[in-house]
Amino acid sequence: MINNENTIIDLLKEFGFSANAGKAYLSLLKNYPATGYEISTRSGIPRSAVYSVINRLQEHGLINASGQEPKRYIPIAPSALLEHLSQSHDARIDDLKAAFDELDTKEEAFDFWHINGYRNLILKMRDSINSANEKIFLSIWAKDYSGVEKELETANDRGVDIYMFSFCELPNPVGTVVSYNLDEDDLLKIWNPKVILVVDNTVSIMGSTLDIANSKAIWTRNQAITEIATNHIVLDITLAGQRQEISVSEITENMMRRGDIHLDELLEQKPS
Repeated sequence: MINNENTIIDLLKEFGFSANAGKAYLSLLKNYPATGYEISTRSGIPRSAVYSVINRLQEHGLINASGQEPKRYIPIAPSALLEHLSQSHDARIDDLKAAFDELDTKEEAFDFWHINGYRNLILKMRDSINSANEKIFLSIWAKDYSGVEKELETANDRGVDIYMFSFCELPNPVGTVVSYNLDEDDLLKIWNPKVILVVDNTVSIMGSTLDIANSKAIWTRNQAITEIATNHIVLDITLAGQRQEISVSEITENMMRRGDIHLDELLEQKPS
């Protein structure tokens, strides 16, 4: 339970809560109504600081006071807190977008971006998948698939064509998948995992998926790099089809800009 509470406090800090505010809210969830003294005692917040924390929570409408002195406090329900945070986030995004729209900037100047850290990579992949309108090409390992599975399912439901390649077996995959279905634990002993994602033939993400803070990847709108990324996935699918003796020509035709080029046939040709 303590670990879960620490996780909640850490996540609330990302939404602008102080650590003490998170502790006070959690204390009230477990025991309410409660006085400031009781909140201080149960949460470990010093009495000298607890009332300033309570006042801030009241100002944001996250707790209510009742009765006379000593006042007793009641928290809003977690579902109401989530709705409050969601609405606040959406409002701030709208305000920020409006402010950026007034700046004279050119989007093409930002067509290449370094992604540092595994968590940031997964977040950027989710964002890119959510923006897909037509097609998603993806080369991915099972351990990373779970991080974007929900977004891929949503994209699939809205009619986006999804083509995936993997060396290992993917859990509950969506779209069209070509895989060697190898054991991922065995692969991790000899290879460092990587990902390639192409969205609508305009955006690509490539890089390491080692779950460490300093793993490196890139996001780009550069057309040449995006075509290289697409061709890499197409080649992996083609070779997998040949080695497993399955037809993948329909898949690769849908992925390539020139659907009349049959890569599997070219690879089968031997020089005279």
